[in-house]
Amino acid sequence: MSHKCSVVVLVGLIVNVALYGQKNADFSKFVVVGDSLSAGYQNSQLIDSGQVHGYANVIALQAGVSLKLPLLPAPGYPQISIEQNYAVVTGLSQTPFKALRNRPQTLDFAVPGFTVAALVGLPPVCNPDPLDAIRVMAAKILNPNCSTSPQTELEGAAARKPTTAILWIGSNDALFSLLFGTDPTDVTTFGVLYHVAATTMAYASEHLVMANIPDVTQTAYLTSVAELAAILKLPVPTVEFVFGLYPDDMVTPYAFPIIQAMSNSLTVLPESGAQGPIVIRAARLSEIRARVNAYNAVIANEAAANGATLVDVYSLVNGLAAHGAVVGGQKLTTGFMGGFFSLDGVHPTNTGYAIIANEFIKTMNQSFGTNISLVSVEQVSKTDPLIFPASDHGDSDRGPGHGAGHPDAHDGKHTGHVSVGMADGLRVLGRR
Repeated sequence: MSHKCSVVVLVGLIVNVALYGQKNADFSKFVVVGDSLSAGYQNSQLIDSGQVHGYANVIALQAGVSLKLPLLPAPGYPQISIEQNYAVVTGLSQTPFKALRNRPQTLDFAVPGFTVAALVGLPPVCNPDPLDAIRVMAAKILNPNCSTSPQTELEGAAARKPTTAILWIGSNDALFSLLFGTDPTDVTTFGVLYHVAATTMAYASEHLVMANIPDVTQTAYLTSVAELAAILKLPVPTVEFVFGLYPDDMVTPYAFPIIQAMSNSLTVLPESGAQGPIVIRAARLSEIRARVNAYNAVIANEAAANGATLVDVYSLVNGLAAHGAVVGGQKLTTGFMGGFFSLDGVHPTNTGYAIIANEFIKTMNQSFGTNISLVSVEQVSKTDPLIFPASDHGDSDRGPGHGAGHPDAHDGKHTGHVSVGMADGLRVLGRR
């Protein structure tokens, strides 16, 4: 073969590789599968003002496509009200879901509260128990027109034959342990169900993107002993001795009203109460972290076996927890009101979702050879109602949601922990 012919063959190979990459990077039918994180949930609520800032919608916008989001107008679901400057879940009215009737099926199939088992095997029903928030959202998102032959989230998403799909599921399999005191999903069960989800989506999609799950013990829903001592303005040894805590224990939002009610007769905190766990012991936290690592091993193996691109959200959140992130000259953290987590301490702020979206975009660009532009996290932060000026957590002229009128901001300063109202909202989401 002559040198000239070799060049022609080489050019042809380059063109073929480029075309193949373009095919794999096709976002014309972009589908998302998952739970509340992929739905754009925020502040214990699904509402249009939060949904549009979800990481999945940010990716779609940057890629120039539409997910046909199931946007819920105010007052959203569940309904939130402000009582004495604190956000409280006040209702489960399904009225906002009327906006979804007679609309095209969304390509963001994510249902808040779904575990991997629900993703695979929970078909929506037409008239769910109105007190079962997960079933209500599943019905309205997956089957808004009340089909007599409804599909599960997995079936519905696979049926769209996506050009590119995202599968991000599993956080609730660990998180519910913190909310309800239940055991995390058994690793073997998780593995079997996740295999079904991964292989189904890989078979249906031209290209599949998976993400592992974050360490749920790193969320702002929990308060460490050191943080508790700082909030109460007491020495750490005093807090440990009085409340019966050990250095690596953590407490949930339900610890604070109990401490407040104690007044001058401080005593050991109970392990749990009628509303849920109060103290999460170090051993339990270690168990949950180990379970998350085991889930992520399953996800990594499935990604490799199915030729999927893997986004490492676990390391992203761990890095933010350890070092924070400087955005617009201000350091954001994963602490309560630190800028990454919203008022419920579990779901990201607009800025947090933008950071996650960029992690997906960077990974997909590297894997696909595409050039999807990153979203400007700094620009998002400038209008994010949950990003306070570094020198002030109360007085701000940046519009509704800031300053003393901000939910969970009392007298211009936040409480330092997730409110019971927001915690109740998370538990509403998971209660069956």
